[in-house]
Amino acid sequence: MSPGKHPGGWREDDLDQRLEALRSDRRERGRRRRRRTLAASLGLVAVVAVLAVVYLIYASAMGAGARGRGEAVTLTVRKGDTLSSVANRLDRAGVIDNAFLFELQARLEGDGTDIKPGRYRFHRGQSTGSILKALTANRPAPTFKITVPEGLTLGQTAREVASQSHISRAAFERAARSTDYPYAFLHEPGVKSTEGFLFPKTYDFREGTGARQVVNRMLEQYAIETQNLNLKAAEKKLGLSEYQIVIVASLIEKESANQKERPLIASVIYNRLRKGMPLQIDATVQYALGRPHANLSLQDLKVKSPYNTYLHKGLPPGPIDNPSLSSIKAAAHPAKTDYLYYVLEKNGKRHYFTSSYQKFLRAKAAAGR
Repeated sequence: MSPGKHPGGWREDDLDQRLEALRSDRRERGRRRRRRTLAASLGLVAVVAVLAVVYLIYASAMGAGARGRGEAVTLTVRKGDTLSSVANRLDRAGVIDNAFLFELQARLEGDGTDIKPGRYRFHRGQSTGSILKALTANRPAPTFKITVPEGLTLGQTAREVASQSHISRAAFERAARSTDYPYAFLHEPGVKSTEGFLFPKTYDFREGTGARQVVNRMLEQYAIETQNLNLKAAEKKLGLSEYQIVIVASLIEKESANQKERPLIASVIYNRLRKGMPLQIDATVQYALGRPHANLSLQDLKVKSPYNTYLHKGLPPGPIDNPSLSSIKAAAHPAKTDYLYYVLEKNGKRHYFTSSYQKFLRAKAAAGR
């Protein structure tokens, strides 16, 4: 047997080389394990840091709502709406401050996939937790509906509200006769109540809503509906205040037979005002009497009231009803005519307009009025 050679045909130096290769492989595997352990440790630190940030954000979101309750907002959640879509709508409506934080809190609490369809009533600044509780309950908070037709007086509106809700007529009237609401149009000279600004519409309210909240919602709707009418330009052009424009709108509401002729009715009112003629509008006398009269008597026309436009020139001191948007629009943007008179035609569907008193008398006789 030759030196360094073993039975089986392998040499000692071959064995040494193999052992050294094995030791090198083990050292490399050890280094890889240490690198993986370090990477895992760094990853864990990063996760902890992210969770810490999330916790701070979550804690901040939990504190939302401490500002107090603001204006009410109605939200309808339909079948198929996602958490993200609802969060974005709440954000746009100003109910929450941040859609991302809201969605994050919902998912952290496990409520992200449990939003129930329904009609909800929230308040701006309401806490995220209470919003999520309402959205994920078996059913939304109960609501009630109030429909206020156009052309009603404050008292008639109070009766409608009382007949459709738990709010008494007296409570609504007290709230509606107050002007301490945060709207500039209520602080103009001459404004003594919210009459004229209680916008006619169908409203949804959460059970337990009080009279002042209902009144505030109607005033808010007036502000929303009229924001695109450019009332400031109309005030300047007509030489009237917003309140006076609303007074004119309330007259148009009662006098017009259809929406198309409302700008014509407005033109007659403004033409008579410019000429210093009394308006002689029957609806103002009916308002002064406090009850509707199909046919006013000569004695009725003599009623002593600043609202009697047969006795007093100019506009009455306040609106005689709560006008519709089309009447407000007509008052702000009247037609350009020389009409001074109008009379309801025999069919009761439209008025005859003229600038001639003689033609007016003939048309009145033809209509049997």
